[in-house]
Amino acid sequence: MLRTLRVRDLAIIDELELVLEPGLNVITGETGAGKSILLQALDLALGGRPDADVVRTGADEAVVEAVFADVPAPVRAILSGAGVPVAEELLIRRVIGAGGRTRAYVNEALGSLALLRELAPYLLRVYGQDEHHALRRVESHRELLDAVGGLDSTVDEMRRRHARLQASAQALAELRARQQASAERVELLQFQANELEKASLVAGEEESLCAERTRLAHAERLATLASGAEGALYSDDGAVVGVLGRVAGTLREAERLDPTLEPTRKLVETALAELEEAGRTLGRYAEGVHAEPERLEHVEERLAQIARLRRKYGGTVDDLIRKRDEIAAELGATAGGGEAVAVLQAEVETARREAAEWAGRLSIERRRVARELERDLAQELRTLALDGARFTVRFGDTNGERAVAPEGWDEIEFFLSTNPGEEPRSLARVASGGELSRIMLALKTLAAAEQHGATLIFDEVDAGIGGAVAEVVGRKLKQLGKARQVLCITHLALIAAFAEHHVAVAKRVRDGRTQSTARPLSANERVAELARMLGGTKLTRETRDHAEQLLRQARSRSGRSQRAEP
Repeated sequence: MLRTLRVRDLAIIDELELVLEPGLNVITGETGAGKSILLQALDLALGGRPDADVVRTGADEAVVEAVFADVPAPVRAILSGAGVPVAEELLIRRVIGAGGRTRAYVNEALGSLALLRELAPYLLRVYGQDEHHALRRVESHRELLDAVGGLDSTVDEMRRRHARLQASAQALAELRARQQASAERVELLQFQANELEKASLVAGEEESLCAERTRLAHAERLATLASGAEGALYSDDGAVVGVLGRVAGTLREAERLDPTLEPTRKLVETALAELEEAGRTLGRYAEGVHAEPERLEHVEERLAQIARLRRKYGGTVDDLIRKRDEIAAELGATAGGGEAVAVLQAEVETARREAAEWAGRLSIERRRVARELERDLAQELRTLALDGARFTVRFGDTNGERAVAPEGWDEIEFFLSTNPGEEPRSLARVASGGELSRIMLALKTLAAAEQHGATLIFDEVDAGIGGAVAEVVGRKLKQLGKARQVLCITHLALIAAFAEHHVAVAKRVRDGRTQSTARPLSANERVAELARMLGGTKLTRETRDHAEQLLRQARSRSGRSQRAEP
């Protein structure tokens, strides 16, 4: 049950706190006073998307708080699963920044929008003023039947199975499309695979070959340079090694006179050893370097081959190797397509069988619900001044062809006869606006039993009705309020008179700013509000008397209705 609604800096609401009671609560006020903002606030509290200009002009943020008492068991289970503290009351707070960013808190713990939206169906159910027009769309009848029968979870499973079937069928179709690729494509891939495979590319090969080509092309020059360097270091008269050897001998003699020269002598001897090794290495290098025209030609051809492949396919040698592997994988998938098709075909058949089995189960459930609905709705319609009305649910004839859709394979349509002796006809074509309003209210009343104690909000269900019909709708709303908390936004005094609690929404200008307020009415204030609804802004003694009479009649008729109930 919604206990308290607090709103700050939302649209034209400056600051508002509204305490709501069990039973039937009506909310009234002139057009534009801000009744719809209260619904907007509740929508935001339960995860709705805020409009860009929802924050009151000049404010940094808007805040909506909703307090729920008598928290139903499914809500407690969801909170526990989300790690949110569970208490006797549930406090939801939504903060909307002027820049559009929002924060949500559930029992003072930071919560996600997904959590709010999961909680929403168990806390509030809103029925809009034009919802009865859905009855004119035959495709909505199946959805209404499912709602009345509490088949939501069964239908959700049907959608999941159908989605699996669609995914499997799509995967099979895509594989077959790939298999039907043109022969030119397969031939091209095979040619490219052969070409790249025959090239036997190795990572880093191009850089190594470029270095070898440079050595081979300048072999004679390299040999001359290396020989000259070797002679200067090691083998020629006056070579560096010989000079350095004599220097080392001199230092050894000096060291005997001054031991502090030992480190210097060791440095010279170390240098001498390294220079000797360098000279020997240069000698071997000079002997090994010689012109190899055939090897140079081979290297040039290999580099030309690599360059040609790079121009053809693009990228580096590493990219060419990757391309070769990708082509091989694609050819492998094409070659093994027959086995893959068989696997996917089996998956499709399994998914189709499971979807069909569930569609059959769902159809049986719907037919059971349809029989119960025909029986129960007849009683509901009698309480809504449609005595003798016959309501039937008909299932379409599929002529043996049952294509499984996301919601099963049933085609459902409601039929109605409001005149004794007349055969029921398509409700979408024969029902008047007032009859549609009452039928929808009856359907929602029956569906309410499946909605886990959620507060029911009716937004101007009086659209298109009046007189005696409005009175029976008001009586039905009050009856519904005996089992559930009901909030009803209405413009009809005939309906408002049946409420146990009356909230008035008003708009005023204060200090140059428009403000919307909402507050419960006392008994005298309630008479005045009903008189306003009956006669407009100018209140007369007659309209006030009429308002008092409506209240007396509502109390009297509600009492008779209670005594008439079994």
